[in-house]
Amino acid sequence: MKQLRRYFLTIIVVLAANVCHSQEKKDNTGTNPANFTYDTRFYSEMAELPNAAGSYLTNFFEFRWPLGKDLAKASGVENDHMLNNLGKKFGTRMRFRYKDLNINSPEGAFSNSNVSGIGDMDLRLLWMAYASSKMIIVPGLEATFNTASHETLGFNANVLAPTLFFVFPGLLGKGSLFAPGYQYLFDMDGGDNNKISRSQIDLYFVWLLGKGANWLIIDPQVIVDHDTDKFPALVEVEYGYMIKALPGASVYVRPGAGIGSDRPYDWNCEFGLKFIWR
Repeated sequence: MKQLRRYFLTIIVVLAANVCHSQEKKDNTGTNPANFTYDTRFYSEMAELPNAAGSYLTNFFEFRWPLGKDLAKASGVENDHMLNNLGKKFGTRMRFRYKDLNINSPEGAFSNSNVSGIGDMDLRLLWMAYASSKMIIVPGLEATFNTASHETLGFNANVLAPTLFFVFPGLLGKGSLFAPGYQYLFDMDGGDNNKISRSQIDLYFVWLLGKGANWLIIDPQVIVDHDTDKFPALVEVEYGYMIKALPGASVYVRPGAGIGSDRPYDWNCEFGLKFIWR
């Protein structure tokens, strides 16, 4: 009987070690745009507009999921069916906003006013077109829908945005990631009075710390507004850490600052909570 107990205890210890080892290898930080996972996020961003023109607070709810596994399950196909592999190749994101906007500027149609309500909703599809140990190429398409309850809380138009990420793992050392991205936004129905034609360049650096228990992100961004010939720029820094007592959960803080005369804000700060599972 003692030998049987010792045998089962050995099996339990080996299984636990394997589980812990596999959990260490998983990246549950949600920092890699090419890592398609089931992912729920709640976060808030506050910002001070340039020249004391006002401030805003935006609350976000976001849900991400790999596409293929859900399709395979709904279709009732076998595990080795091609639909299951789609989850590794395609990732989706749906995002909702609620925004409080305080306008202090005496200029414009909405001068010195406070507006609160639902913002635009967006949906994104990413495709892992190429993957190797040195580079991953991820094109995609993002659609933002004119769902805002007030025109100052969104684009006031339906917007499409082709997207392209290049992901370079380990380029800046072990546990690092460089993922520059480009996105072009254009309106579908805004008209001449609300024309949107904008390029967004995102330089995205990530370092995983403490074997993936923490992370640091430095994220400079440049926006080229082709309609107004303005060049808003900003830089944000993010620090986050995994919650050990809650597997797959993490929290982060992301302060930022606007750059140049066309800056989108003087400063901002984002706080977030993520739940990631597979």
